[in-house]
Amino acid sequence: MSTGGTSPISGGGGTNAGTGGSPDSASGGVVGSNGGAMGAGGGTVATGGAPLNGGGDRGGAGGGSGGGGTMGSTGASSGGASAAGGATGAGAGGSNATGGAGGGGSGSASVLERNNHPSRDGHFLQPALTKAKAATIARDTGFAGTFTGSMWASPLYLENGPAGKGVFFAVTTGNDVIALDEVTGSVIWMKNIGSSPQSSGAGCGSIHPIGILSTPVIDPQTRTIYVAGAIGTTTIMRHEVHALSVDDGTEKAGWPVDAATANAATASFSVMPQNQRSALSLVGGTLYVAYGGHVGDCGNYHGWVLGISAANPKMSGAWSTGGVGEGIWAAGGMASDGNGVFAMTGNSTAGVATHLDSEEVVRLTGLAAFTRSNANTYFPITWRTMDSADADLGSNSPVYVQVPGATPSSYIVAISKDGHMFLLDSTNLGGMNGHVVDFSVAASGMSIHAVPAAYTTAAGVHVTFSTDTGAMCPTGMANGPMIMSVLIPAGSPPVPRVVWCAALTGPEVTSPIATTTNGSADAIVWYMSNNSLVGVDGDTGATVVTSSDTCTGIRRWTSPIAVKGRIVVGGDGNLCSWSPH
Repeated sequence: MSTGGTSPISGGGGTNAGTGGSPDSASGGVVGSNGGAMGAGGGTVATGGAPLNGGGDRGGAGGGSGGGGTMGSTGASSGGASAAGGATGAGAGGSNATGGAGGGGSGSASVLERNNHPSRDGHFLQPALTKAKAATIARDTGFAGTFTGSMWASPLYLENGPAGKGVFFAVTTGNDVIALDEVTGSVIWMKNIGSSPQSSGAGCGSIHPIGILSTPVIDPQTRTIYVAGAIGTTTIMRHEVHALSVDDGTEKAGWPVDAATANAATASFSVMPQNQRSALSLVGGTLYVAYGGHVGDCGNYHGWVLGISAANPKMSGAWSTGGVGEGIWAAGGMASDGNGVFAMTGNSTAGVATHLDSEEVVRLTGLAAFTRSNANTYFPITWRTMDSADADLGSNSPVYVQVPGATPSSYIVAISKDGHMFLLDSTNLGGMNGHVVDFSVAASGMSIHAVPAAYTTAAGVHVTFSTDTGAMCPTGMANGPMIMSVLIPAGSPPVPRVVWCAALTGPEVTSPIATTTNGSADAIVWYMSNNSLVGVDGDTGATVVTSSDTCTGIRRWTSPIAVKGRIVVGGDGNLCSWSPH
């Protein structure tokens, strides 16, 4: 695992409907990343699964959308399968493109986790945000959105928050969790989960203080926001996972959970060298929390994934990598197809000759249960070279996508620091070198630290992400940071191609999201560049808008969110909001 290079720290839907899932957070269904299967012939119908994570735009209560339309936006979760191509057809009560709003009362506008869905696709259905409207965006001057502290996470949003108000959530490295009014941006409540360490204590690390770094996850049915942070005065004394009421920030019964004692893995959890950078996931009633190390790769850390029962936090388990290092740290977190999570590990810091768990994609389910097999693991045959060059697979977050007409049709997209985009069969990761596609997206060398997003247009499925340098653009290799889009067309196997690159400038390399009006139309890719909000055409990369006003303090690898036609960005001490005018 490694942070190595320029990273600030290391360490840290499917078309099938759920059948008989429980009504809490997500048992039974499969989350979609890019909509239901496209084509004629009507969609499948859910048979009682629960909406993944309890709501948002993750699945309707039982209905499929009609056949023959354009591809849906986010696929079904356990609450209702997306139809074969319904454009906006929703299950009962929903407004999102494939599956509708689900239970939990949060409504389709809620953004409950990093990149909006368990697939981590970063796609936001925004019916009013056409390209024409997007060209008129400007800062919402009546929105304050200020607080104290550094924010390395992306914001979240709950439509039905305290007293029925919509609220944004921000977290800080000072261990504050903050709920802000969606209209005024004023603070509704703030909760500090404990003193934040001023340094790791392990001899490396570059973030001070080092409290909450990761993006939380919200369960709207139990009205809980889960956060993870380091606790200590001078140095890290422990890592805790908290469950707070979205209404007032009070701690839920049985929480917090101490990461060092909530595991049954074979390796010891060394508190100071471990770091929690990766966004949290809530799938099938299990909260997943990943750990790696600090920039500098000091100490005896491992890649860890804790699995904690959301209903009973005394029930927990863990998986850790077999070798030293091998951290799970990319900011976007782990991806899911509804059955556990897919994690990506970094390099071994011990330089071992036998592969343990470095440069690996691994599926973990339940309370981090794991059986090693080709179906559950993947690593490139070049893993030793990648280890020695600090060319992490784990420097990037995975994303789950479906590609209608391709065989196989569902993939984990895994991008390595040294410029490879691997497409893996999500149902059988393939073991050593078992990828379906290996596509070069950047020149060799340490060139990519990214949180990819995925979206669909009439041309097909796109994956968009940032590159540090060396992007293999249609016009040739680019110097400096870029946002690029790779089209993954139908085929057996698919033959990806880079369709556009767009300039990205400092001070920090940020990550993109995508919006469409109905699942495929008016696709816009949004990202921060030189403190300005930029929107580009999802098919061509042509600029739609560059904001004339700026937002400061934006941290690397964070991304915007889209809410009710607004684009909202989090930075140090502030949330910034833009709307069409």
